[in-house]
Amino acid sequence: MTTRQTTSADRSTRRASPGDRAASTQWEDIGAALLGLWIVVTVFLDGRAHWLGLPDSFFTPWHGALYGGLTALGGWLVVMGWRRRTAPGLAAVFAPPQGYGWALIGAAVFAAGGAADMIWHEIFGIEAGIDALLSPSHLLLFAGASLLLSGPVLAARAKKNNQPKTPLLPVVVAVLALSAVAAFALSFLSVFLTDSPLQAVGDFPEGTPEHVATESRAVAGLGSFVVTSLVIVLPLVYLLRTWRLPFGVVTVFVVAHAALASTVVDFGFTGAWSIVAAAAAGLIADTTLDIMRRSGASSRALALATAAVIPILLWSALMLTLELTRGLLWSAELTGGVVVVSAMVSVVITLLGDHRGLVATTR
Repeated sequence: MTTRQTTSADRSTRRASPGDRAASTQWEDIGAALLGLWIVVTVFLDGRAHWLGLPDSFFTPWHGALYGGLTALGGWLVVMGWRRRTAPGLAAVFAPPQGYGWALIGAAVFAAGGAADMIWHEIFGIEAGIDALLSPSHLLLFAGASLLLSGPVLAARAKKNNQPKTPLLPVVVAVLALSAVAAFALSFLSVFLTDSPLQAVGDFPEGTPEHVATESRAVAGLGSFVVTSLVIVLPLVYLLRTWRLPFGVVTVFVVAHAALASTVVDFGFTGAWSIVAAAAAGLIADTTLDIMRRSGASSRALALATAAVIPILLWSALMLTLELTRGLLWSAELTGGVVVVSAMVSVVITLLGDHRGLVATTR
């Protein structure tokens, strides 16, 4: 009898304490991560519709799938908060588990962005090209999505000290989804969406209009290689520094990015070959990192190796694919240079992001 009274009192105390936030369960994290990935996939499908010039308005099947995913994830967050309610009524939904507070705010921001997007389209019509990525309502959607998808990652960090064996599946899926949002927002500088290597750079005198015109596409191509490298590498470096990743995560990451980006252009440029190139590069990178890990390499060494190996392997494989399928028109200097520069920038940014590593190398 005494035990039951104590248990009941403890539950009442826990429920009445607004600062007490229980940790999320593994299945709650997996559900949130998969619903977030659903939203990201539908964003790329919407991009594909724009690319193909399909009939567009706010009320399209892909918009329905997108906002259906938002509704599902928002409902998932509400249920998670309701299960841990610290107050009666609607206030209960504002008691999400640890790490999901920003996700709840992101859901509200995303919903506001959706309403703004509908109003924007009704007033100004449907954007085309780069305007569609940079419209105010779409930027609001990107901001909301970044917060919305962060829940499983922040929850895992909150639990890491108390639960060393935190399940990695929701973390990896959520980080992949977040990096894919960044990739889509920066898709005007995506390697998988550019045909720059297929355009010859003419030999014209420096400073002439012809020189500027012919090099502009190559410059944009170089920027695409650097930016896409960082979008893929930095999330992986974060995962490597924080958790012990199993074999295959790198492959899944690069293949997912290649597949999602290729979907936008309906598998144009290189068709599905870019996915094959990504898979080959990912497997070699995974094997390299696994060998280093087994030899006792530190997380810092693994991060720096990732920053160097992924751009070198991935872009070399892609260049080879382009040469075999379409015929590269870049010079040998430009072809090899963008691969090396991408790796160098990735390594430098990774090193600068690790203050302890930078201090160690300067002593």
